[in-house]
Amino acid sequence: MKKLRECENDTLLVALLLAGILMVMGAYRIFSYLCETAALDARTFLLGAACLLLAVVGFLLARRSFRRLQYLRDNEE
Repeated sequence: MKKLRECENDTLLVALLLAGILMVMGAYRIFSYLCETAALDARTFLLGAACLLLAVVGFLLARRSFRRLQYLRDNEE
């Protein structure tokens, strides 16, 4: 994430923002699948952990790239 502070490429930052959003959406899909099946087995817990990790990483990635885009836009003038 430290390299995002130095990134000047808007296209790359927008791509990372979209990737973060898609990761959160994917985590939601996994979570909704888990709610539909409602089984208590090892697969459910592994998918739940993957869902949580995917959501957190996607949120942090989207937030960091969005803030960098705002910073670049504000300092453009």
